[in-house]
Amino acid sequence: MGSLDSTRIQVLRNTNFNYITLVPWGFQDNYKSTKVTHHNSDSTNIKSGNLELLNRIKLIKSKGYKVFIKPHVWIDKTLNGKWRSDIYPSNQNNWELWKISYRDFIFRYAKIAELGQADMFCIGTEFSRLAVEKPLFWKTLIKDLRKIFSGKLTYAANWNQSYEHITFWQDLDFIGVQAYFPLTDKLFPSTEELNLGWEKIIPKLDNLSRKNERKVIFTEIGYKSTSDAGIEPWKWIENAIEDGVEYSSKTQANCYESFLNTIWNEDWFAGAHIWQLRTDYKIGDEIDDLNFNIQGKSAEKILHSFFTQ
Repeated sequence: MGSLDSTRIQVLRNTNFNYITLVPWGFQDNYKSTKVTHHNSDSTNIKSGNLELLNRIKLIKSKGYKVFIKPHVWIDKTLNGKWRSDIYPSNQNNWELWKISYRDFIFRYAKIAELGQADMFCIGTEFSRLAVEKPLFWKTLIKDLRKIFSGKLTYAANWNQSYEHITFWQDLDFIGVQAYFPLTDKLFPSTEELNLGWEKIIPKLDNLSRKNERKVIFTEIGYKSTSDAGIEPWKWIENAIEDGVEYSSKTQANCYESFLNTIWNEDWFAGAHIWQLRTDYKIGDEIDDLNFNIQGKSAEKILHSFFTQ
């Protein structure tokens, strides 16, 4: 996102969004680790970090936005291609250790969210196997978080593995989905071709909402400015030349237009958090930018026009 102050936050006003998401980070050495770290045990450092986040929340609220606090766990060392969705304890002792450290991490930021009167808090992000196979942990965590945080609660489930199999949705206020669904197998797809992709996904989300009596929030949705943005929306650009990636702000725009045309007015849908805008954006940064940022691109114009209505 870039640094945040009263000047930089004005950069975000062009799109008529009403929420800003803040992401505090926790860290694990690898997917097998038993500890989530989020400070270095230095009390001065902890207080400074807490105050910085609290001030950001207050600044955003003062500008008329709502705030979503969405903690993530970052894997420092990728082993065998595994990331946070693969986190799972190898034995009961390791599970007990991980639980303690994760609760410490999540409670820290829930308390700050409450102090700043944030509007929504995410209890976890993209723990595919943990979310499905450890429901009692999450149900207990939610119950305890209710005692700390008075706003709305959700969980950010991965689009491809767990969201249909999670059993604690009714304990939360919203069903949260990281909505990087593949929509097509074509390069440079039209909006109509992308619509066909959403039409296959809508019944699943509708059924999930009805079953759990909760509306769905896309806790993240985003598209690269590339010709293949609708094929693998989740995929980061590692090496554009080697991957043969072609710039296409039109494809990015088409993906957003398709999302708005097909999903926005569904009864089960409650909103979306867009990835990505940057507070350090400057005019010209968008030229040949292959990444997710929408500023200065056709996608921004489409979102601005839609939300202006």
